[in-house]
Amino acid sequence: MHYADLSPCTYFPFEAARKLIAVGWLDPLVEYNRGVLEDEFVRKLVELLYDPWQPALAMGSHECGFCRLSGGPSTFRLGRSGSEAVLGTSNVFVPGDGFLFVAPSLILHYMDAHEYSPPAEFQQAVITCPPMRSMEYLKAILKNGPKEMMPKRS
Repeated sequence: MHYADLSPCTYFPFEAARKLIAVGWLDPLVEYNRGVLEDEFVRKLVELLYDPWQPALAMGSHECGFCRLSGGPSTFRLGRSGSEAVLGTSNVFVPGDGFLFVAPSLILHYMDAHEYSPPAEFQQAVITCPPMRSMEYLKAILKNGPKEMMPKRS
């Protein structure tokens, strides 16, 4: 599934898709930004993707369309002893200002193997994102994301 960076991400079953902004939904037939990445951004993105909060689950996994033979790796580890993230089975939701950035977990592989460089505003949002599943993170999701993403209170 391809979405241009910073376009509405209509992949999810939420009516307010305008509040979901796509980053890293790449396709081999479409050009994308390449560039140098700051270590702090990469480290923080791996942390966020270790066990990401998921308001909707996809059944199955997605392979890398650039990797002709293997379909890409199923995990990403930052360094030999760093955190590990599962690839192709989840997405990361990062609070913006009045919206949520949403990126597939394969973004880590795209950055590593295919030199993808996400938009600067996404990189900054990742760096300043509260820890995954913390109360501060969940409050930021509630404040900036579509209301139907959050569970209903009894």
